[in-house]
Amino acid sequence: MAPIIHEESGLTEMQQQISEIVQHGVIDPNFTFSNAEFELLSTLRYDPGFTTANSSTIRNETSGDFTRFGLQLDAVVDPQLSDLDLQGSFAGDSPIDNGRSLLESFQGLQRGIPPMSPPPEPEDEPTCDKSEDELLEVFYNRFLLLGEHIQRLRLGLRFFGWGFDISLPLLLEKLILGIPCPMDAATNLHTRMKSLFYANTKYKMRVLVSHAGVLRIEAHEIPQALDYFSTPTQYFISTVLNGFLASPEEIWDVFIDSQTTTASPFTTFKTTRRGHYNDARARMEEMRAVIEKPAAKAEILIYNNTFELMEGSITNVAVLRSGNSESSFYYQTPYLSTGCLCGVMRYYLLKKKLINEGSIDVRQLKVGDHLLLFNGVMGCVRGVVRNSLE
Repeated sequence: MAPIIHEESGLTEMQQQISEIVQHGVIDPNFTFSNAEFELLSTLRYDPGFTTANSSTIRNETSGDFTRFGLQLDAVVDPQLSDLDLQGSFAGDSPIDNGRSLLESFQGLQRGIPPMSPPPEPEDEPTCDKSEDELLEVFYNRFLLLGEHIQRLRLGLRFFGWGFDISLPLLLEKLILGIPCPMDAATNLHTRMKSLFYANTKYKMRVLVSHAGVLRIEAHEIPQALDYFSTPTQYFISTVLNGFLASPEEIWDVFIDSQTTTASPFTTFKTTRRGHYNDARARMEEMRAVIEKPAAKAEILIYNNTFELMEGSITNVAVLRSGNSESSFYYQTPYLSTGCLCGVMRYYLLKKKLINEGSIDVRQLKVGDHLLLFNGVMGCVRGVVRNSLE
């Protein structure tokens, strides 16, 4: 019996069914969208601990559209991190010495700089007499990897064809204006920065951009560090790169999802269209409910249709691998070609040779395997796999 051919499509009955399954099950939910359905999203950390109250120096050469205070939009890394280079660790793009472990490198940088007691409260309310340009330098440094965030936003705008751009000066100004402060200090950008100069509150900043060109800023307070540190470098290592330390402050439970996730523009770019991540986190909570002594925080690993690890639901990830010798190891993160998010912290860690890229089959991950979880707000934390696909 000859197969029935559909006149409009020219497909057989079976081919038509397969086509509809692909269209409605894969293409429509992942690649067919209305611009009004989502916003581009960037989440970053505002942290006064990245600068000192008396000095903040931009070390990049002048270029781009921010020339009036010497910021370089195309810099590989943001300037507040260059102290690590000046201290002699992770200089430039050179790899870590083969004879020296990553943990030893961090510990060596921190050695001899114990946490400090809280600074004494000033008798009088301190005042700031810096100019607007000087304060813009300071506040630029307080937004973690801001230069990389603006680059990713611009890339997303071009990909989705929204027909407008966002400048670094505009984004920095909007971020500063989005930080809560007393109403009487919010008269203009300069007075707002002066009011916030000595404040220590940290915020998770959410930048949302719509197809209509509307830019929104949200600020959500995040907990303060319990320790005090003598330098911004020590503070950065202890709070942003904590997952690399020998004794990290916390270790997350990490679960491997029971379902695949289709790679799409909504996994590569950070947007408010997060249904696939929300569904994965719901499955994570089910897994978490049946294990003994769950950790305070948890993440779930997302993988594509060929079982390639992509990322976590709220983080990029890197798996701990053994090196050429018994004492050496390294962290490996999935390629962008898997469909993972082009995360700003991922980019920074790759540029500093703290992680490398590779292909990771989630079916080979075992209970007890160690991972690094990272994003642009919390930095790096350690995680341990609690299940497997076997």
